[in-house]
Amino acid sequence: MKQIIYIIILISSIYTAKSQQDPLISHVFDNKTFINPAFAGTQGEICANLINRQQWFGLEGAPKTTILNLNSPINIFGTKSGIGISLLDDKLGLEKNFTGMIDYSYHHMLGEGILSFGAQLGINNKAFEGTWTTPEISANADPAIPAENDHNLVFDMGFGIAYNIGNLYVGLSSTHLTQPSYNFTNAKLPFLKRHYYLISGYIYEIPNSLIELKPNVMLNSDGSSSQMLINVDVLYNKKFWGGVSYRTVNGIDIKIGVELLNGIRIGYSYGLNISEIIRTNSGSHELMLGYCFNLSIDKAPQKYRSVRFL
Repeated sequence: MKQIIYIIILISSIYTAKSQQDPLISHVFDNKTFINPAFAGTQGEICANLINRQQWFGLEGAPKTTILNLNSPINIFGTKSGIGISLLDDKLGLEKNFTGMIDYSYHHMLGEGILSFGAQLGINNKAFEGTWTTPEISANADPAIPAENDHNLVFDMGFGIAYNIGNLYVGLSSTHLTQPSYNFTNAKLPFLKRHYYLISGYIYEIPNSLIELKPNVMLNSDGSSSQMLINVDVLYNKKFWGGVSYRTVNGIDIKIGVELLNGIRIGYSYGLNISEIIRTNSGSHELMLGYCFNLSIDKAPQKYRSVRFL
């Protein structure tokens, strides 16, 4: 049974290398800067988000993903902009990926909304650690399998545009623009393919009620395969929320969350894979922590007038 599990993980890893390679998370709509740098600073506050996803919990070698994002609005010589940093740690079997990106966005008033252009630059490191135990496969004989304890660091970049107006947002972006290849000691893996994202969402405020509906949708593709993520959250009193996400490639996530009195947002989602692999695990678990605060960086100095001079 253990050998069969390793074969499943290996096949999943090879499939990932040839198709969509970016990890998918259910809280992506709370962390849009990770896939589109144009959203950096658009919330008007300094925001930090931490997401951890345990995919296919209970299955040995299953994916484990951690994402940290920090972003903030800035004003450079009168130019409204945003900056940010995104860190990714992704593990799948013997494979470990680390990505570090610096984000910058330029904001421009267009009509009643804000049009943003963003770019991200950084590095991507892919490493293989451990001992290959897959039956009848030799890491030294197969050019598609890197040697044990090997890694390669490549330059990576992305670009995006976004438009925010009222309760509506929409964004279009691409990651891995340079499509770098991994060159290991005795193997060369396929390059990181460009991934394209179209994301949009809206906040519908129900009249005379404390309830808000937040539908979101994301379409992502690498040019050869595509999938869609549809999400609807129900927000009560801007403090409590719950929702359901459906991914067209065998995935359903149930979400709940709360904003504490100190402003910290805590979210949890349980993912149910509806393919055959559901028999080998107890589902996927994802935890999100978020916090935004305002240092009033762009606030003009306050002027006070005495009543005697009125």
